[in-house]
Amino acid sequence: MIYRQEDKKKLFKAGAFLSFLTVILMIMILSISKESSLFESKVILKARVSNVSNLQPGSYVELRGIKIGSVTNIEIVSDEEVEISMKVLEAQVQWIKKDAEVSIATAGLVGDKYLEIIPGSKDSPVLNPKTDTLTIQKKEIFNELVDKSGSIASSTEKVLAHLEALLSSKQFEEFISSLHQSSKNLKEITAELNKAQLADSIKSLNSTSKRVDRVLNQVEAGPGTLHSLIYDDSLHEDLRTLLGGAQRNKMIKFFIRESIKKSENQD
Repeated sequence: MIYRQEDKKKLFKAGAFLSFLTVILMIMILSISKESSLFESKVILKARVSNVSNLQPGSYVELRGIKIGSVTNIEIVSDEEVEISMKVLEAQVQWIKKDAEVSIATAGLVGDKYLEIIPGSKDSPVLNPKTDTLTIQKKEIFNELVDKSGSIASSTEKVLAHLEALLSSKQFEEFISSLHQSSKNLKEITAELNKAQLADSIKSLNSTSKRVDRVLNQVEAGPGTLHSLIYDDSLHEDLRTLLGGAQRNKMIKFFIRESIKKSENQD
């Protein structure tokens, strides 16, 4: 088959691009295999626990701080037990003894759960993956409580240290002193204000009482209209006579007007 010059160039570019992608893919595969031991032989181990504490399939398995595998399956096998299946590197099984135990740990304070294998005693025989089953560490709950209490104690210690530094600082002492002085000044101002108001009220009341007494004394001593109205009986009689005369004058004027009206009507 004969290719044109342009087709040859296109085929060359396509081949070069595919070769580049192949090299990149091989590098990625080698990196992944180095990280996860993709091409190393693995075996299945079993463990029985009462509670998986939110452990999930895919969580990694650790031995002496080294990741040697991952959890593949979790299922309930009885009323009291849950079985954990894990795939680990076969080369690392030699370090796991028959009396080895597992512990469900947390990465960090609130990190993901992972399964930790406690290797077991030195004199114990090596674990047989086909017949032996790992069990939960008996001290796991106690260790978790100790870790959490240690973390809480550490946090509390830090808080107390900051509080102690604050209480012993010069700024805090000055603040307390200033607050005390302000409270004292407020009490003094309130006391002075109360005294001033009470004194003004008493002074005003005394002044009013004196003025009333002075007026009453003047009325009683006389002379004057009020003195005459209160103490002079003749003025009282004159007033009665005057008011009576005024009333009679009104009656006389009424009769005169009525007589004039009648005379005009007769005419």
